[in-house]
Amino acid sequence: MSSAPSTGSTGSAGSGPDPAPSPHGAQGTLLAASSFCAIALAAVFGVVHVPYVALSPGPVTDVIADPGGGPDARGLITISGAQTYPTSGRLDLTTVSLRGGPGLEMTLGELLVDWVDPQVNVVPRELYFPPEQTREEADDRSAAEMTSSQTNAKVAALTELGIDVPATTTTRVEEVAADVPAASVLRAGDVVTSVDGTPVADFAALQAAVRALPGDAEVEVGITRGGEPRTVRTRTVARDGATLLGLTPHVEYAFPFDIDIAIDDVGGPSAGTVFAVGIVDELTPGALTGGQHVAGTGAIAADGTVLQIGGLRQKVLGARADGAAWFLAPRQECGQVAGATPEGITVVPVSTLHEAVEAVGAIGRGEGDSLATCETARG
Repeated sequence: MSSAPSTGSTGSAGSGPDPAPSPHGAQGTLLAASSFCAIALAAVFGVVHVPYVALSPGPVTDVIADPGGGPDARGLITISGAQTYPTSGRLDLTTVSLRGGPGLEMTLGELLVDWVDPQVNVVPRELYFPPEQTREEADDRSAAEMTSSQTNAKVAALTELGIDVPATTTTRVEEVAADVPAASVLRAGDVVTSVDGTPVADFAALQAAVRALPGDAEVEVGITRGGEPRTVRTRTVARDGATLLGLTPHVEYAFPFDIDIAIDDVGGPSAGTVFAVGIVDELTPGALTGGQHVAGTGAIAADGTVLQIGGLRQKVLGARADGAAWFLAPRQECGQVAGATPEGITVVPVSTLHEAVEAVGAIGRGEGDSLATCETARG
């Protein structure tokens, strides 16, 4: 008599053929292997960093009015010592939320998720951050760009209104060109005090001392950094018939009255154009927007030139989600949204502050349909 087939995993040696493998045991092994693979993949996706950053729509902020403060309330811009006028409507600065960068590197898993999100733009990290830049350096640079954008916005706005703003060019370094030898030894905030041992009291003296040297000449530059004197060595460059170090000097302005722009947790230069339009609005009678909801972006130079920035499409998406019907954009960036502008918002290209003010004025008068748009400007 033979016994019934065993359903266990053990048997007596020499007592007959081995029992068939259990289907439950094979399934358990497969599940365990699958779980291991899933865990391994999750670990890879969550740990492996990739050299990309992701741009998505960020918060928007009205610069001319406090939503809870009534029709005469002031928003981010406060002007003291000059006649100001009530305004209405909204004039929004727009932002981009950025995932990735120094100290906050993007993981492979985040990259794959963001890549398929139609509202997110994934770009190489190097487009926004130098290879060796630290998180602290990135934050400092972003804060410095915001401060500079506010200063430029004030100067451009007052100049647009015909108000003189005296300026003094100093020997403090505002920026160093990335492609010059001095970029490796000088940084923003350094104050140049001498060239080859000769003191330089102002920018004119600094410029004359450098221009007296040949191109590609070794030069000793005395500086003050963080209150401490030091000396660095670098080389000059010859460009357009002049010898340079490749520095952009800091310019100090004597404003005729106080203009304060209060904003926290936002960095970079891209709010400059909107700040400038807001200042013009508050210093002129009537509401420039005519009660309309206008948003925008664009860095601005002190002479009123609107400069390109990044993340235009994400800023337009963020503005439309917040209810804006009109958007001011740097003209040279129209290609980012032409053919892909969200329904319900019109993107108007501008090259100067004057064009921006004229555009918002036209919108406020109900003449916005006469303006060129990024759709009509393409090609």
